[in-house]
Amino acid sequence: MSVNQRASGTLFVMASSLGFAVVPTITKTAYDEGANALGVMTPRFILAAILITVIRLVFGKKEGWPELKVIIAMLLIGAIGFTSVSLLYYLAIDQIDSSLAIVLWYAYPVVVLLLAWIFEKKRPSASIVIPLILTLTGIAISAGQVKGGNTTAIILVVSSSLIYAFYITVLSKVTQKMSLLTGASILNIGTSIGCITVGLFSTNSFAPVFPTNTKVWLLIAGAAVVGTTLPFLFSLAALQRIPPGMYSVIDTLEPVWHIIMGVIFLGEIMTNNRIIGAALTVGGLLLFSALEVRDKDASSPVSI
Repeated sequence: MSVNQRASGTLFVMASSLGFAVVPTITKTAYDEGANALGVMTPRFILAAILITVIRLVFGKKEGWPELKVIIAMLLIGAIGFTSVSLLYYLAIDQIDSSLAIVLWYAYPVVVLLLAWIFEKKRPSASIVIPLILTLTGIAISAGQVKGGNTTAIILVVSSSLIYAFYITVLSKVTQKMSLLTGASILNIGTSIGCITVGLFSTNSFAPVFPTNTKVWLLIAGAAVVGTTLPFLFSLAALQRIPPGMYSVIDTLEPVWHIIMGVIFLGEIMTNNRIIGAALTVGGLLLFSALEVRDKDASSPVSI
């Protein structure tokens, strides 16, 4: 791997994580204008699905589509898995600060680790005890910072994180049979179908409330382009330049971007305990990712 590849790959990962971090800020702004979670998510994923599919058809002509059963599996993962993950998370940030929500949400790597241990018999090494303690301590401190002891919001975020852990575990198996661009196209189509279906069968109190002014519609379009389409493309570009292990380490920046966005654009206040909780969580995640890469490299006879 050349220095230029490493540098450009790193920048693409940072841009991808920054793009995803923009969405909560846009969503909370839409909430202030009267929209709700489903009213923001539905147009966001429909537009992103259209854009990514068009890009796939134009630039991925040489790529074949996977078998029908794989396509159906991906659609279901999007319609059930990613729709649930997104909806629960964005319902939560209507009640608590996004900077707190993202720290709580990052409990999912711990769950992924446990799932691999239970179902794939991949016993975690003793070296992950320290990052595990750091991450869980940070999450516990952050949970204690939720104003008014908003238990509902905590349950929503943790539920989203748990579902995402199962989602990412299943997704890692299915996406081995297709390119990232093809997978992103099918996944976003599935998520769009999921959002539309939830909206059609929702009760009045949960029905989608769409924006009523041009400003918010433009923000949602921005979320679809800058916060969904471009991050997927940047992820693809990054993985073409750097190995997945290095990608995962750099990607631990994402919660940091979320926190910075919340402070700058939403006026969220970072108390000492919030800073400590976030630092422990992000530090634990970074150490966890670095150790995972080291263990993989040590067990592989071929260096990247």
